[in-house]
This record gives sequence, structure tokens and C-alpha cells, in this order.
Amino acid sequence: MLCLGWGVTLRREAASRKAVEKALCGVETRSREMLENIKLIAVIVDTDGNITFCNDFFLNVVGWRREEILGANWFDSFIPPNQGTVKRLFDSFRAEGAFPVHLQNDIVTRDGKSRFISWNNTVLRDWSGQISGIMGIGEDITDRINAENALSFYREQLEKLAAELSLAEERERRRLAADLHDRIGQSLAFANIKTHTLREFVADGGRRHLADLMGLMEQVIQDVRTLIFQISPPILYELGLEAALEWLAESTQQERGFPVIFSDGGESKPLADEMKVTLFQVVRELLINAAKHARPAQVAIDVRRRGNRIVLMVKDDGVGFDISSVSINPRAHPGFGLFNIRQRMETLGGDVAIDSLPGRGTTVTVSAPLAHGRHDSI
Repeated sequence: MLCLGWGVTLRREAASRKAVEKALCGVETRSREMLENIKLIAVIVDTDGNITFCNDFFLNVVGWRREEILGANWFDSFIPPNQGTVKRLFDSFRAEGAFPVHLQNDIVTRDGKSRFISWNNTVLRDWSGQISGIMGIGEDITDRINAENALSFYREQLEKLAAELSLAEERERRRLAADLHDRIGQSLAFANIKTHTLREFVADGGRRHLADLMGLMEQVIQDVRTLIFQISPPILYELGLEAALEWLAESTQQERGFPVIFSDGGESKPLADEMKVTLFQVVRELLINAAKHARPAQVAIDVRRRGNRIVLMVKDDGVGFDISSVSINPRAHPGFGLFNIRQRMETLGGDVAIDSLPGRGTTVTVSAPLAHGRHDSI
């Protein structure tokens, strides 16, 4: 009776095993049908790396026939020799049973070209729970990556062109400022001297008119000097960025009516002319922004050297703004120039940090690399 009982039990286990195998076979059949119909690459390899399944979409990508692929080793046939990381991951999988779910790598087609594939991987197990291989569902993202690379290249070219345009604009500004100084400025100065010498030849009745003329000449000369500095301040090239920023602080204070405090750490800060001009323009734009939108009682400009970088901070105690709302829709905020500044500085290897809260003022910190034996001529 005991033997009969064991026989019945064994027959039941066998029947149960056959039922499970039949169910698994049905699932596998439906899964393969699904893999054939999706518009993605589908490949299954066993624990030796040999291909046991591939769909038609994969065949169209690589250009091989199914009978040429099935049984072939995946790594010998499709992985470029310079991408040994994939093979090492598979070797680790064979030893430990774990494989990355997400993976990107090149595969080689029949004509020797490479396609870049983004994979989603699943470790497969048989009916007994033993690892039987890996199924990879892949998307060919070659064209997308190429398009992104091309876009990045054109963006870099555009940024380079914008930087070159800015340099060309500054050269023209310097030429125009020099012409104003050498021609109009000197002519006005000479005319002013001549006007002063006329005082002893003018009768009492005309001296009041001559004084008015002399005052007008002085004002015109001052206006031309101010215009020259606004176009391209000579002090920026003759004495450096720190001196130019100090002059800018004083000039802004006189024009706008609020105190602008300038401080400098005193360290040596060698800068290429391109960077020097850009930083000066950035600070000038920040001061204009503060005057227009912040309504500050005071603005502070601080320049320091930190390692091989220059760090420039412009801080106001004005109305401030909500940075998060501006980052979502920067054009809706009057301080949109801050984001143009960030883009301009990033093009030159710098960065910009903006700290602001409504009612708490705004601090803009600009960091940029110092020059290392390179001084562009503008």
C-alpha cells in the first residue's frame, strides 16, 4: 500500500509538472508573438551569450537573416571590441545572477555601421526558477543622438559667433570712443580755451553772454566725456576692471541718486580682454536693472579672487523677486536681463548665482576663470 501511495504521488507531481510546463510553453509562445509585433528590438540570449531569439525588427536594423543569427554569440557578433564593459557586465551576471535593467551601447550591423541602442533588460528563469538567460528590449536611438549632437554643435557655434560678435562690437565701441576723444573732444577743449581768451576782448555788455557760452562749452565737454565712458571706458583698458567698476559705481551713484559702494580684495586678478569687457558690461547691466526695478536704498559691488577664479557680487536691498516664478516664465518678469547675463557668462566658462526674495533684495554672484597667459586684444 505504501508503494502504491508513492506511485500515486509521483504521478500527480508529474502531471502537475506537465501542466506547469504546458502553461509556461503557452506563455512563452504568446510572449514571442508579442515580441515579434512590437516596433522595438527584441533579443534573448542564454547564459552563454548565445542568441536564442530575435524579432524581425532587430533583423531589419542589423541586416542579417534569422538563420544567420540564431545560435551565434551576441558579444562576438554584435558588440564592438572597444565596448568591453558590456561583456564584463554579462560575465558578472553569470557569476552573480544580476544584470543592469537599463543599458545603452552600440551594436554593429552587417555593413559594419554602428547603431546606438537603449535597452531594458529582464533576467529570464525556467520553470524551476533557474536563470536561463536575458531578454533585452531595445530602442534604436542613433538618429536622435545624432540630432542632439548636431543641435549641440550648432548651439556651440552660435554661442561662439555671439561671443565673436560681442568682441567685434566692443572693438567698434573702442574705435568710436577714440574718435570722439581725438576729434570732437580735443576740438571742444581747444574751442573752450579760445573762448576763455576772449574775455579780455569782450566789452562789459557781452561778458554775460560769453559766460553763458563758456558754461555751455564746459557742459558739452563733460557730456562728451561721459558719452565716451559709456560707449567704451578707456579706464577699463588702461587701469583694469577694478578701477573701471569703481568709476562705474561713482557714476551710477551720481546719475541714479542712491549710494553704490565698491570694494575690492586687492588680489591680482588677470583677465583676458574678452572676459574683462563682459564682466564690466554685466555689472553695468545689473546696476541698470537695480535702478529700474529694485528701487534700492543702496547697492554694493564686491570683487574678490578665489583660487583661479574671479568672484564678483552685486547686492541690492531693493524689492527683490520670486526666483522660482521667474525661472518658469522669465519673460514675464522685468529682470529677464539676469537670465541673459547667465547665458553670456556660461558661454565664457563662467557661472551666475541669483539669490532673491520678495522684500529681501537681490544678490547676483558672478564667477569666471582668470586668464593664464592669454590676453585677447580688442
